[in-house]
Amino acid sequence: MGTPFIDDGGEGVKFHSDITHSASIGTLREIINDEDDVGKPKDLGEVADTFFSLDSPKEGIAEIRRYVWYQDDASSILYSEGADVYSALTAEQTNELKRILEQ
Repeated sequence: MGTPFIDDGGEGVKFHSDITHSASIGTLREIINDEDDVGKPKDLGEVADTFFSLDSPKEGIAEIRRYVWYQDDASSILYSEGADVYSALTAEQTNELKRILEQ
């Protein structure tokens, strides 16, 4: 998990923790499987609030990568850069996502 940034040197993600708890990884996969695709929101901030990825160690690739913007109504917008797709999570899903990412 990390914090996205944009500065004079460019843009990127400062990584600071890993999700390692197997039950949390399973719940995170369920949340992602239930996300609803949406069009790009017009009022989305330039920099996401957080970023996470789930890596597949056997293949050595990032299986799931999402930028997350938390919304005022407690929901969230996610962006999958590789697929160029925006999706939305409900407030309940977002609370569960935050719980996992803050462990």
